[in-house]
Amino acid sequence: MIAIQWEDVIGVLQTCAPYLIALGVLWIAAVIVLVAVRTLQVPKRKMVRGYAALSMVLSLAVVANLICLGPMAALLDLSSGEGTVSDETTQEAIAVANQIAEEGTVLLKNDGLLPLQNTNNLNLFGWTSVNPVYGGTGSGGLNELYEKTSLIDSLTQAGFTVNQELVDFYTAYTSDQPEMSLAKQSWTLPEPPAASYSQELMDNAKAFSDTAVIVLGRIAGEGHNDMPADVSKAAYDNNSTEYADFEPGEHYLQLSRTEEDMIRLVCENFSNVIVLYNAANPMELGFVEEYPQIRAALWCQGPGHTGFEAIGKILNGEVNPSGKTTDTFVYDLTAAPWWNNWQSTNYSNMEDMAVEGMNSGMAQTYYPSFVNYVEGIYVGYK
Repeated sequence: MIAIQWEDVIGVLQTCAPYLIALGVLWIAAVIVLVAVRTLQVPKRKMVRGYAALSMVLSLAVVANLICLGPMAALLDLSSGEGTVSDETTQEAIAVANQIAEEGTVLLKNDGLLPLQNTNNLNLFGWTSVNPVYGGTGSGGLNELYEKTSLIDSLTQAGFTVNQELVDFYTAYTSDQPEMSLAKQSWTLPEPPAASYSQELMDNAKAFSDTAVIVLGRIAGEGHNDMPADVSKAAYDNNSTEYADFEPGEHYLQLSRTEEDMIRLVCENFSNVIVLYNAANPMELGFVEEYPQIRAALWCQGPGHTGFEAIGKILNGEVNPSGKTTDTFVYDLTAAPWWNNWQSTNYSNMEDMAVEGMNSGMAQTYYPSFVNYVEGIYVGYK
């Protein structure tokens, strides 16, 4: 059964308020006329009251027509299935989205490697390279109405050739993106362990190109707890049975053990390395300065359906990434002023107001909670 959302009903009524007020004024005037003519002779009284009643019906029809053709037009079109977005409007929207991605991508580091010169072949490392982060969850999520431009599509369109053997390697590892939605959140970061990269795979990659692009991603969204300050206590799966990706106390915005091993492996085999960080949240990126092989780094937030098109243009020099950071990428997030107030705290005297819900497919009790904002100007998004 479809439940009525009274907030939506109220919103529609507020949109139609001027029309409804006008109708009310007309009907009040008609009622006044109906009452005022009671002293007239019967024939005249009937005629006047007839016209007054007719005016009420006509005013209702006119106002209803104006509402349907005005504030309710789009809603009625969508509910009937006839509402469509023209191809022209779609293309205009795509152009704007791509411009935002081009100007919003941030160049975090560059010692002269970018734009790439005389380099047509690229090795993409990192599971996120074939499963990039397009957006968040909830209001930041994407629908399935439009095709997505992937990172690989972007590079191909820009004239680059991607090492297909590496693409197949990551696709074979897993093609399932851990669910991150309002219904369920998994903090797993799929990444093949360094031991799974065969010597032949690495030798072929080096023969293919001396340039490597490491792609790292993080995803989160509204509706549940914040990113875990201690991933070892959160719902996630390790990539190896021989070690844990996160030791107790390690958080979601630092490298996992498998990511660290992969970055070390790439830097040991390639002298020209680009890091592409694909996420909305500032991450600990101090490792970029620890490896001289990492000569460039880009921050690409959730680009939506088509925004990845900008990355290929940035690498070949067609577009200048002019975005600026909206926050500081600190070396150690645990030293930030807001760290101790990162997550919510349950009220100790309101347990009787708890509600039941679902999280990660399991029943869970949600208690009234609060977040301390005690950091002044150093407060982060919570």
